[in-house]
Amino acid sequence: MINVSKIAKHLILLGLMLRSVVSYAEVATTKPVVAVSVEPLALIVREICAEVCEVLPLVPKGVSEHSWQPGPKDIVKAKSAVAAVGIGLGFDEAWFKKIGYDETKLLLLGKGLDPMPWWSDDMGAAKKETHNHGSKKKSDHADHHDHQKLTVDPHVWIDARRMSSAATLISSHLAKSVPAGAAGFQDRARVVADRLLKLQLDVETRRKTWRTRPVVMFHDLAGYFARRFSLPVLAVSVGNGGHDLSAKMIADVSKRFKGSRVAAILVEREDGAAKSLARELNTTVKVVDFSAAKAYQNWDQWYLHIASSWEDVLKSP
Repeated sequence: MINVSKIAKHLILLGLMLRSVVSYAEVATTKPVVAVSVEPLALIVREICAEVCEVLPLVPKGVSEHSWQPGPKDIVKAKSAVAAVGIGLGFDEAWFKKIGYDETKLLLLGKGLDPMPWWSDDMGAAKKETHNHGSKKKSDHADHHDHQKLTVDPHVWIDARRMSSAATLISSHLAKSVPAGAAGFQDRARVVADRLLKLQLDVETRRKTWRTRPVVMFHDLAGYFARRFSLPVLAVSVGNGGHDLSAKMIADVSKRFKGSRVAAILVEREDGAAKSLARELNTTVKVVDFSAAKAYQNWDQWYLHIASSWEDVLKSP
């Protein structure tokens, strides 16, 4: 006769043992989390970390950093990070402060990467437009983060030479937070740094075949890239990331740049405003993934996407 009671006890015991094994495996395979403010920067951190750490970008892919703010769930998840890497320069400090990182966890790269002043439509003096990252206040001209109070451009992540220097700073910071991975961080950072310097030289060679004609951009985040390769940019910093221009703004911008022989309008997403402005300026619209919203194997691949986008509209006829 089958003893149902004994079988039930054995099944319960087996279940508890399996649960213990699963719990142990989960603990054993848990990786230290490294929080990073934006995806382009996460591409660098991810390669340096390799399999040692889990990299957590704060701003989700496809979400504009201009309107994103960490909510309760974001804060809870980000608090588990053993280290955090950001830009500073007035760009993301408020996010990190809201999450509650102390100085030992947080690395702000900006000041160590030779940040440049805001650039104007003639690539000269600092920009004067008001932007507001994360602000809910809107106007006809901007709802970006507040750059009016900033003296430098925080978008350092779009320059290969600066990201080469950033790789070294990141590896040193990670080594303090995850000492067991220090040697690997340093080795991989050295590979990344050398490769990015070579990448810049390669793009400089390609640049020699491009015409020098201005492009119109709906966001001023490409200043470092444009200056690096002497690319004239007519910046239009209005609306939500520059998009959704009013009819009045389209007319104003068109009048402002009408005689500039614009090669193309570079945008992160094509909309009615971009198309209308392109018709007024007798040019085309080119969609460029400036925020790295798509999947890339590494930072290089994303950078080459941007370079190729410029090349497509400026290559020799």
